[in-house]
Amino acid sequence: MKLDHNQKYLLGISGGRDSVFLLHWLFERDIKNLVLCHLNHGLRGDESDGDADFVAKLAEELALPAVIDRIDVAALAAEQKISLETAARDARHLFFIRCAQEHHTNHVLLAHHADDQSETILFRLLRGAAGAKGMAASQTIHLGPDHLILHRPLLEIRRAQITNHLQENKIAFREDSTNAEPFATRNRIRNEVFPLLDHVMSRDPVEPLLRATRRTADLEAIASDALAEKNLLDPQGRIHLPTLRTLSEPLQRFALHQFLKDHHIRDLAEEHITAAASLLDTDGPPAINLPGGLRLRRKESRLFISK
Repeated sequence: MKLDHNQKYLLGISGGRDSVFLLHWLFERDIKNLVLCHLNHGLRGDESDGDADFVAKLAEELALPAVIDRIDVAALAAEQKISLETAARDARHLFFIRCAQEHHTNHVLLAHHADDQSETILFRLLRGAAGAKGMAASQTIHLGPDHLILHRPLLEIRRAQITNHLQENKIAFREDSTNAEPFATRNRIRNEVFPLLDHVMSRDPVEPLLRATRRTADLEAIASDALAEKNLLDPQGRIHLPTLRTLSEPLQRFALHQFLKDHHIRDLAEEHITAAASLLDTDGPPAINLPGGLRLRRKESRLFISK
């Protein structure tokens, strides 16, 4: 992934192994127009406060601007009746929006690496994702009138490479004790499922999963080219059902998935695509529910999204 040396970036930094490695990796490539952005989730007491202090000192040593804030993620999760992971993710996104407004850039660098990618692929497959899909190297997310451009330059780098680099260069970082705790699904996938797969299969499960997501991306590129030859949308951006019905069933499902994705429907799963496909049948329901309080509706041979 190529980064622009002239671009100012927000760097999401926890003080942990991966984000500290990313910071030094960027400096080694002379990418230094950075703002360190650290959000204290308030989940680990003094340990969380220590992380914030570590980031503040790191920013001072490297003469970088920093934005450090705190939020009670546990209280937020309880108030909104959502998981800690979801609450933390949403809080981080809103925090990055504030950083973007303050520092006049919406480009955010994140430290997800190849092992994180493989865990995400397996996690999404087991939750019903339509294909082996991981995190994008670059991704735009929309939050109301604002948007962030997320960049993940480390997706081809393995966790072991990161650890070795930090050890060899004696680079300090903060260890998050909760990474070893089994309270979060992703922690259990990382600490229990992957070691078991390695043991049972006698091979590293990361590379096959990464190959699978690359293969899925190739197939989606082929499907996108096929769709580009069709005038599937009307001037108002609605799906023209008579045209959609001329496509093969797999291409219909892909078109529906892309339509929902282009409208920023979050947490899409195979069940949503199946429900959307039911709208092609005029004897079926005229609308289906989507995540985020939205609906996909059929009216006058068109499909469109409404609240």
